[in-house]
Amino acid sequence: MPTTVVPRFFLYGEPPRAPEDRFLHMEEIDDRARPAAWRILPHAHADLHQVLMARSGGGVIEAEGETLAFAAPAALLVPAGTVHGFRFEAGTAGKVLTLSEPLFRLIVRSDPALGPLFEAVRRLSAIDGAALGPRLDALADELAGGATARRGALVAHVTLVLVALARAREGEPTPLQTQPGQHAEIVARFREAVEESFHTQAELDAYCRRLGITMGRLRLACRAVADTTPGRIVTDRVMLEARRALVYSDRPVCDIAYALGFTDPAYFARAFARDVGQSPTSFRRRSRAMDATATLAPTGD
Repeated sequence: MPTTVVPRFFLYGEPPRAPEDRFLHMEEIDDRARPAAWRILPHAHADLHQVLMARSGGGVIEAEGETLAFAAPAALLVPAGTVHGFRFEAGTAGKVLTLSEPLFRLIVRSDPALGPLFEAVRRLSAIDGAALGPRLDALADELAGGATARRGALVAHVTLVLVALARAREGEPTPLQTQPGQHAEIVARFREAVEESFHTQAELDAYCRRLGITMGRLRLACRAVADTTPGRIVTDRVMLEARRALVYSDRPVCDIAYALGFTDPAYFARAFARDVGQSPTSFRRRSRAMDATATLAPTGD
């Protein structure tokens, strides 16, 4: 029998790519649903959680072989890696909020009570539109603008949206028991462990012992949720820290290598060049040249 391959998208219809560390996006439901005749085919997103908030209309979500009807006002929480699709009533209106798993984990570290939001697919019917609407509008305005301290403002606005969803979640029925929700919990715990230990060059076996799971289960979860491997998640975090250190500090490359757990700076330089496409020194020089160009460029009339 032929195997059906479920497509993976960045956003629906867009080729897969790794999201930025603090990726955040919001659009209207009908931006993609109307051109698709109100039918979004089953698909998945790696490392991206989604919240669909319907203010009018309704439909059905299909998630991992189960279906759940919804009618506005309602919100649907879809964890990263979940295979899902929608059949909307024509004219359904509302917003789709997409945020990266790393951004969600950043927010959860500040308020652990938000952690269970994306454990599984959920339908929230007890939504207070009068309270949530202005928060969504404020987030949309900040996303569209370019004001000072925009990154901090975006985190603040999306946190308020998640708080409203967490409060609406209280007393709701048991969610759909979708397997990717279990995978998402494993990947979230793995990312937290990586955040604490990435600079030690710990072996993957050590992470598995710490989490109390097998290597096979960790690989399966990372593939389902992030469409990648555990080793790639660790490497991405190490290289993110390396890029930050090169751009925002004057520390010698060898010091950065040692701080990230490398015993040989030359090996670090080769690993960085293989991953980023240029040497650490070239990356630092190019990044600073780009910053200088942006500083000197005209800012408008």
